[in-house]
Amino acid sequence: MTNSSDPRGQMVHIAHLMFTRFLTNSAGGNVSCRVGERIYVTPRYLGSKYHWQLKEEMVLVFDGDFAAGEFNCIQGDPAQVSRESRMHFACYQHFPEINGVIHAHPMNLNVFASMGKPVTPTNQYTEKFGEMSVVPNLPAHSQDLADSVVEALTPRRDTLQKNGLGLILNWHGVVTVGRDLLDAYDTLERLEWSAYALLHRNNM
Repeated sequence: MTNSSDPRGQMVHIAHLMFTRFLTNSAGGNVSCRVGERIYVTPRYLGSKYHWQLKEEMVLVFDGDFAAGEFNCIQGDPAQVSRESRMHFACYQHFPEINGVIHAHPMNLNVFASMGKPVTPTNQYTEKFGEMSVVPNLPAHSQDLADSVVEALTPRRDTLQKNGLGLILNWHGVVTVGRDLLDAYDTLERLEWSAYALLHRNNM
């Protein structure tokens, strides 16, 4: 972990947790956060080539006019930024409340993603998230996906003042957003447990 002005140590920790706790897989996923005037984003191939063994020096750093959607890479090779970076940047551009974004392929939530079905709360600690709605099946790296995520989050903007939110990406995976990176991670793990409960409670 590291100090609050440089989140890269925290990003390394979160990446390790995600892979070891089956919250994503080698097929992909990405992590970003905004701290002050900078956005920190994980690199391409973090799953397939690096098996989520993220190192601080691998994180790309951007600054710019976020409200205008202008992002300049000031550290790292911009060609190596994760291909879903458009989705991350769109969240930061449209929602100043969002300071952490995680895209992942969790074991249980991916069952719902494969079917294009929403995830409903299952207990007291997931009730606050409401229904995890579904974003249409769109190319992973596309601006269309980024725009659809923004569209799905916009009606629930007030919720972002209090806690994170998650969305099912149909035929793909999930995205969670939060007030900071820890909030986005907390949202991801709690929603994954809701998916687990929904899949198993019919067998009780």
